[in-house]
Amino acid sequence: MLVAAGADGTPLAYGDLEPDGHIDHLYCRPDAAGTGVTAALYQALEAAARARGIARLHTEASEPARRFFLKQGFTVVSRNDFEVAGVAIHNWRMEKRLAALED
Repeated sequence: MLVAAGADGTPLAYGDLEPDGHIDHLYCRPDAAGTGVTAALYQALEAAARARGIARLHTEASEPARRFFLKQGFTVVSRNDFEVAGVAIHNWRMEKRLAALED
């Protein structure tokens, strides 16, 4: 897990990269949204994936997160429709292939 902190050490955002390339969490505090902290954190997650030799990143993104991941080069694989406590919701299965590492 990676955490981005402000100058005072307060956490602003976090992200979790699983060994298979799944981005399980990518969260930014609402008051830090639009500052570039999420993009910087994502870049650190992608760099960590590349360093581990992970060839594909994948996630299940909410509607707002879908737009963010598209900007990072992800593509939509499918829409997932399901219910939570009787409420119909959806998210997006997305992936990004990482270029092979050069020797």
